[in-house]
Amino acid sequence: MFGDARNSSYIYGIEIRKKTIKVMLQLDLFEGVILSQEQQEKVARFKEDKNKNAKNSQLKNQQIEGALVEAGFVKGVDFENTFGTKVVTRDVELGYSFNDTNFTAQDVTYTSTFGGVSFLSKRYSKENDVINDTVIKYFDFEGGKFECSSLTGNYRKIKPTTLLTKLQEQREQAEIDMKTTRERNNGFNLALNDLKTKFPAANIFTFTDYDNYGRNFHSINRIKAQFENGSYVTFNVSNDGSYKIAKKYDAAIVGLDSNEIMEFFTNQNK
Repeated sequence: MFGDARNSSYIYGIEIRKKTIKVMLQLDLFEGVILSQEQQEKVARFKEDKNKNAKNSQLKNQQIEGALVEAGFVKGVDFENTFGTKVVTRDVELGYSFNDTNFTAQDVTYTSTFGGVSFLSKRYSKENDVINDTVIKYFDFEGGKFECSSLTGNYRKIKPTTLLTKLQEQREQAEIDMKTTRERNNGFNLALNDLKTKFPAANIFTFTDYDNYGRNFHSINRIKAQFENGSYVTFNVSNDGSYKIAKKYDAAIVGLDSNEIMEFFTNQNK
């Protein structure tokens, strides 16, 4: 009888544990898939890699800023540095779909990075006739040298001091482009007003023309005086408003046959 009591208690304890395990499994299934040992190891490696990468990125960011300051860059004038790290908790996708090892790990905590170094430049906008502040974020830094095609126009690595010169030149070029464009536009306005005053019967306007140099074509802005019968004259324009004929087309003689053209030229020379 005493033995039976112990057995009853033992069985009762087993039932309690079974119910507890069942509830825990139900909770796990409700919250997400239970990770296997291999998956847990992948999560651990992911966190380790993220934390390591954050430290390496922070070190490289310090090296970049140090190289820039040493070369004469002024923080807040020539460049800005918004780099930082933060601890985040997110769901992450790990594994690969091609071998059915992909899975979602929930609430993974690791160190993440944000921001970085960017160069402060200027660009002139012809459309709006203003100089805009621009931020150059894409560059490479290796072995104490920079690769920045947005400033150099190529992919060669240059010294930080040379990079600073390129940055200053780009900002200065924005001012030059604005001045040149405004002078050019003023010249066209003077020429347009003069031609419209002298020849009110013509439709006079600016347009984009093309000149060919060998196999290459070069676009150029010109003024065109278009007449009702199809004849027209195009003009090259200088910044001071003066203009010269670039091309002329007489619609009156285009439809003439050979005899009519010969007669036309004969009458011109009488």
